[in-house]
Amino acid sequence: MSHIGNKLRSGFYKTPDLQGNYLSKLIEVKGDCSFLDPTCGEGEILHQLAAAVRSEDCSITTYGVELDKARAQEAEQLLDNCLNAPIESMVISNDAVSLLYLNPPYDFSMKALGDDGAERKEWTELVRNVRYLKEKGLMLYTIPSYRFADKKIARYLATHFYNVGIVRFSEEDYHDFQQCIFIGNKKTGNHNQFNQKLFDFLTMMDREEFVQKNVTPINLMVGRNKWEVPPGVTELKTFYTKLESKENFYEGISTSKGFAAFKARSKPKQLVIGGDPCLPINQGQMALLLASGAVNGEVGEGDHYHLVQGLELVTKDNEEEVRHHDSGGKTIITKSRTKRSVSVKVITPNGLVRKLV
Repeated sequence: MSHIGNKLRSGFYKTPDLQGNYLSKLIEVKGDCSFLDPTCGEGEILHQLAAAVRSEDCSITTYGVELDKARAQEAEQLLDNCLNAPIESMVISNDAVSLLYLNPPYDFSMKALGDDGAERKEWTELVRNVRYLKEKGLMLYTIPSYRFADKKIARYLATHFYNVGIVRFSEEDYHDFQQCIFIGNKKTGNHNQFNQKLFDFLTMMDREEFVQKNVTPINLMVGRNKWEVPPGVTELKTFYTKLESKENFYEGISTSKGFAAFKARSKPKQLVIGGDPCLPINQGQMALLLASGAVNGEVGEGDHYHLVQGLELVTKDNEEEVRHHDSGGKTIITKSRTKRSVSVKVITPNGLVRKLV
């Protein structure tokens, strides 16, 4: 296995533009239809393929699904329809799209409780997404060359597709990614006769020397062969995610009575001072008023306007206690007591400073 196992594992690596350009020259669209990329990234490759074959007589609608929010936002600018969602949550019309571009992540699906093991995503995404491809529809399946040798993948491809071709990236990009592209049309009805020759070929692709010798670089295939994309629907009747978008909850929560009550309870209580105290205020109570800021501030208006400032003074008083023992000795115990006092100053409109306490 090459360094691709480390370099691409769980990462996002788009199909290079050069390879997309070669690939667009290998397809021939026969009429209006729709294209789907269920792991579309930033949407560039699907947009590139559609743009290359669109014309006044051929309308193509592109559909993409992308898990990463930032990449989905980029894809929304290029594709006609794009949803930010995991493909597992999608509900898409079966047997509908005319072209399926499949370039799944190079890692494992999540293992659920009770599962014996996690499946490779090249396999799970292949089986999951072929159902959306219409009969005779064209699939472009891009994965690392050695992954075609997986017997489950090889058997599935050899059973469900005809008019098959396999190419590898041109030299500019192959050594970085070591990817190959399976190109084939989906079989119709129950005509799923197993292609033993194709199966044997695919299972040999885990050997790099075999790939180098027997798999044609994509640039050398241009002009030699083309694969047809059949006409079909331009609008999918079903294309949505079963997961609700977080944004849809924001307005409902912000306008709910429960949230309004929560906000009201979470606000700090405002201290309101007014009227005369029921009892004379001692220094401890005055200290609390100072700490809360109730004493500091502006008092009165016009000629009776004053600035009031309160200050809590904290000092330490030391007391000595002498304890005499029967033996004639004594012990001196020093106790420290915190003493709090209050100072309140008033500045009159004339600038006179008065100390009230």
